[in-house]
Amino acid sequence: MRYAKKVKRNPESSLVYKEDAEKREMYSSIGEHEPLKATGRQIAGAFAVLIWGVTTQDWFMIEMSGLFIIMGVVVGLVSGLNLTRISEAFTKGFREVLMGAIIVGLARSVAVILEDGQVMDTIVNGLGSAVGELPPVLAAAGMYFVQLMINFVIPSGSGQALVTMPIMAPLADLVDVTRQTAVLAFQLGDGFAHILYPTSGYFMAALAIAGVEWHKWIKFFFPLFLIFMFISLGALVVAQITGWS
Repeated sequence: MRYAKKVKRNPESSLVYKEDAEKREMYSSIGEHEPLKATGRQIAGAFAVLIWGVTTQDWFMIEMSGLFIIMGVVVGLVSGLNLTRISEAFTKGFREVLMGAIIVGLARSVAVILEDGQVMDTIVNGLGSAVGELPPVLAAAGMYFVQLMINFVIPSGSGQALVTMPIMAPLADLVDVTRQTAVLAFQLGDGFAHILYPTSGYFMAALAIAGVEWHKWIKFFFPLFLIFMFISLGALVVAQITGWS
C-alpha cells in the first residue's frame, strides 16, 4: 500500500514505469478506436455458467478453457465484431501469453531433470542429515530453510511434501521436534517462495503476461519476503518451545 501510494503521487517512481509507458504506446498505435469490452451483464452471464459447471457438472481445466473460448467468440459477435476481427483478437492474445507458456515449460524442466535423474532424494537426504546435527530449536529452523531451498527445484506443494516429508517426519522424531512443527516448517517453506523463485512456472508466466521483469519484481518483493521469513522463524521457535503437536 505504501508503494502504491508513492506511485500514485509520482508515476515515474514505479519500478516498471518505462515498460508500462512502452506498452501503452504500443496499444495506442494498434488502432484508432478504443477496444470494445464486454458489458457487465455479459460477464455475469458467462460466469454464472462457469459456476454452474464447476459446482454441478465437475468441470475442470479443459471444460473451463472451452467455456472461455466460447465466451470470447460470443462476446465478440454481440459487440458487433466479425469473425476476422475476433480471430485477430485471439491471435493478439496468444502473442501475449506465449512467452508465459514457454517459461512454464522451462521452469518445470528443472524439477523434471532432478526427479527423473534420481538426484532429488539424495539432495533432500543430505540436507536432512545436516539438520539432524542441530539442537531442537535450530533443527526446526533448519527444516524451514531446507523446505525453502527444496521449493526452488520443486515448486509444487504436493510434490515437495511427497519428496521431503517421508524424510523430515522421522528426522523430527530423532531430534525431538514435534511432527506438527515439522509440518509447519514445510508449510512456511513452501508457502511464500512461490512468488520469488524463477522456477515457479505459473508465477513467471504471470510476470511475463504482466510485462514485469523478474529482477524488478525481486527488487520490490524481496524486502517483504525477508519480513515473512523472520516471522516464520519466530513462529517455528515458539512452536518448538511450546511443544506444539
